[in-house]
Amino acid sequence: MATIYVIENTLRFNSEAHTLHSIKSNERMTLAIPASLCFDLLIKNQGRIVTQAELLQNAWGERGMSVTPNTLYQNISLLRKSLNHFNVNGTLIQTIPKRGFMIADEANILIDSPGSPPQRDSVVPEINQMNGVVTEVDDTHHEGSQQLHADPPTTQDKDDVLSTGIIGAVRSRKTGWIVAGIASLLIILLHLYINQSATTDSPFSSYTLLTTINSCKIFRNDDLRFDEYYINFLKEHNITCSNGQTIYITNHYPSSRTSLISCRYPITSNKKSFCTSSYYLK
Repeated sequence: MATIYVIENTLRFNSEAHTLHSIKSNERMTLAIPASLCFDLLIKNQGRIVTQAELLQNAWGERGMSVTPNTLYQNISLLRKSLNHFNVNGTLIQTIPKRGFMIADEANILIDSPGSPPQRDSVVPEINQMNGVVTEVDDTHHEGSQQLHADPPTTQDKDDVLSTGIIGAVRSRKTGWIVAGIASLLIILLHLYINQSATTDSPFSSYTLLTTINSCKIFRNDDLRFDEYYINFLKEHNITCSNGQTIYITNHYPSSRTSLISCRYPITSNKKSFCTSSYYLK
């Protein structure tokens, strides 16, 4: 059963569904998963400083992902904005310079009792933090969503009308060829865009070359560590690298936890990388 926390008698936080739920207005917001995982770890360690390394490992590392501390700060900022939205002071999450974050002992956070009255089976407003769209969701079935207000026709509505017009137009062979040509062009452009984005947005695009051994390239993340730390790590653990392989080493100071990803081809290339990962605690 999911653990539900009551924050300052104002807000419920469901750590499994990654949602915030206003007790007063019944409004809901879906948090980004990393922000939710950070909030859950801070609550479980209330009164204790949680280091950046612990948060990074809990929210990303345990899911096989590696991100920079800047990403952590962005998610903490999103979390504070979400709390402010529900009239819970964002300073509930305190920044401890050069150490990490914490929730003070005196903050009023309780675990919701299993005997609490169930939530109403009614249509309640829900906000998705990822895109800011407000929709109404049926708590019982979750079978559909609709706009909260009777707004003017949306882009999606216009697209539906356009689609109907196209269906009528393609009855003509000439128009059909035009539509097919446009669709093919769009597919090609989309394919090129996806390939370019996959290379540009790679989480390893910011890594720098550490050394090259027998045409095997070894990259390291951009962190406070000097190159000597990573080179000594390779020697201590007898890391070998075959010709043509690529290795990515990740460590975030002051944590001693280090991840190593070995790939047949660079992750930033257009080929399938065929990677394996290893984690070292010391």
